Parts: sequence; structure tokens; C-alpha cells
Amino acid sequence: MNKIIVEQNKFYLSDEKVILSSFPSSFSLFVKGNVYCGIKDFCNKDVKIYLEENSHLTLEILIYVTNTKNAIKIYNSESSKLDFYYACVFCGENELMIENEMTTSNNKNQIVVRAVENDGTLIVKAVGSIEENTKNNEYVEDIKAITKNNHCIKIMPDLLVKTDSVLAVHNATIAPVDEEELFYLKGKGLEESNATSLIKEGFLKGIIENEELKEEF
Repeated sequence: MNKIIVEQNKFYLSDEKVILSSFPSSFSLFVKGNVYCGIKDFCNKDVKIYLEENSHLTLEILIYVTNTKNAIKIYNSESSKLDFYYACVFCGENELMIENEMTTSNNKNQIVVRAVENDGTLIVKAVGSIEENTKNNEYVEDIKAITKNNHCIKIMPDLLVKTDSVLAVHNATIAPVDEEELFYLKGKGLEESNATSLIKEGFLKGIIENEELKEEF
């Protein structure tokens, strides 16, 4: 898999698999065909993603964030598909904005976010806009977080649906480490701190397929 450092603020991917290790703070990504993109550096970024007709982008991000503001805006063309997976450990004050605009038909987008608190706060703003005169679109958000204090994370969904021919779903869960999982691992001889770390790691890495991203996390 290619590892790429991007210096320009516009980048084009067509039928390939890449990992972006560095790119400008303001950045546009143009996708054609079937593309996998992993991202290792995602701190204080403003990214716009343009999916061409009949394209499919799988985007994976697995990172630690500290005092960052990240924004992603997604534009669909006809019959395009996005599978977006964002997993992070957050400390300090952080904000993630995901905005998805569907102005064409037959699109299928999945937004999956997993977040684990490490003495910090996180605001997730997820905006899905499906315009009128479109049909057969699917937009699914699945946002989950593990935190010691529920007030440390805010999930702010905003689904703007202007058509009847659409499947639009938002799921959100904020919870502490699962006590049953913790009890099970402690019963296997693990210390509580190690068991907790193992649960959090599995929670994040469970949505990421790329082994290179997981190994370097």
C-alpha cells in the first residue's frame, strides 16, 4: 500500500489504495472509482471530499487527538458510496464536524465514529443533508463513545431530509467501560487497568480494517 505525503491542497485518487501520512490543513480530495484511503495525521484539518459518479470511497482514520478541530464535508455524485470510519482517543478540548450533502440520487453513505476519553472533551457535530428531488439515498450515522463522565462528550446530530425516498438513520451511544466485559477479563487474571485498556483498544480498532493503521496506533 502506498504511503503518500501530500503537499498541494488538491489531491486526486482513482482506483487505488493509499495511506496519507501528512497533508495541508485545508485539503480537497477528489475520488474516482474504487478507492481506499487511510489517514494517520488528522489534527486541525479542514477536508472536503468529492465523490465522482459511481465511485466508492472507504476512508479510515485511527488517531490520538489533543485540542483539535477537524471538519469533513462530503459531496456525493450520482450512485456514489462512502464508508467512513473515524476512531480516536481524545484529551484536551476537541471538535469533530462531519457534514454530508446529497444532491443526487442512488447514494449510500455510512458514517461510523468511535471515541474514547482520556481526560478531555469532544463535540461531534454530524449534519446529513438530503435534498429534494433525489431518490434511493441511504445515510446512516453510528456514533459511540466510552467516557468516564457523560458530560465529556456531546453528540449533535442534524438530519435535514427534504425527500420521502430516503433511508436516514442516526444512532448514538455514550457509556462507561462495560462492567461485564471488565469482569470477564479480570476473571482471566488481568489487572483492572490492563483489562480496561484492552476493552478500549478493541472498541476503537474494531471498526478499522487496515493493519498498518492499527499497528502504528
